Amino acid sequence: MQARSPVPHRSGTLDPTPGSRLAEKHEVMKGPIQNAMRQLTRAMRPLALRSAGKEGSANSVITHVGRRSGRVYQTPVVAVAHDDSFLIALPYGERTDWLKNVLAKGSATLLTGGKTYQVDRPEVIPMAEATIYFRPREQRMHRQFHVGSALRLRRG
Repeated sequence: MQARSPVPHRSGTLDPTPGSRLAEKHEVMKGPIQNAMRQLTRAMRPLALRSAGKEGSANSVITHVGRRSGRVYQTPVVAVAHDDSFLIALPYGERTDWLKNVLAKGSATLLTGGKTYQVDRPEVIPMAEATIYFRPREQRMHRQFHVGSALRLRRG
């Protein structure tokens, strides 16, 4: 018998029961898939940074300060504007260094659409609250890769 895929709720997200196999399956990418994606992301970062943040680009650049080193880093992300904030999907969950840096500092700079914004008050929120503000293509990718959370940054 073929396994049935879960049915999305009206919000467009999956709502598995906590602790179930479905919930475990839909958590953040893990293991070999995540490692492969991280390697690909590292290899593609310089190319992504060339166009990210420019007018017409789907990618943005978040500039943040290392919480231990104090160095300034730039990371390509997909950010969408909503009211007085920006939302960034977290496909790797809350374990990324760039996210830890932004949360520790409490602020960052976001370059998107050719404009630079000072952002602060970072808050990790469930993807269910953020998904409707992303383009349909990105929403599909979030579902496909089981992205469970997003970062909300307020314009400073």
